[in-house]
Amino acid sequence: MSNVISIFRKRTNFLEQCLNGDVDINDIDDFIDSWHESDSTDPLYKYLGLSRNEYALYVEQPFTLPFVIMAHKHNISLDDALSFQDGMALAARAKDADEAHKVTDWLRTTGRIQ
Repeated sequence: MSNVISIFRKRTNFLEQCLNGDVDINDIDDFIDSWHESDSTDPLYKYLGLSRNEYALYVEQPFTLPFVIMAHKHNISLDDALSFQDGMALAARAKDADEAHKVTDWLRTTGRIQ
């Protein structure tokens, strides 16, 4: 990797790198570890490239992170992303059946799907 790319990647956050396809959504823990080891004065949510509300949702319901990413990718509101048919497709691609059920149950209890 060239020095220019290395410098650019260091200046971008988790969200930007995820949207660019440079990192996987599961790499968020590495970014959180990096924040803990850094001298950044930014709050963690900002360091990750998320809004305060997006980060709070992720902390409360980690399985919603793909919806946060989808909202940014398609330039739609998080509520729209959560209610989108694509959101259900994300639930279907969950790492296991238990996670898929959690996503579906949460979408129902929050009134985002019937």
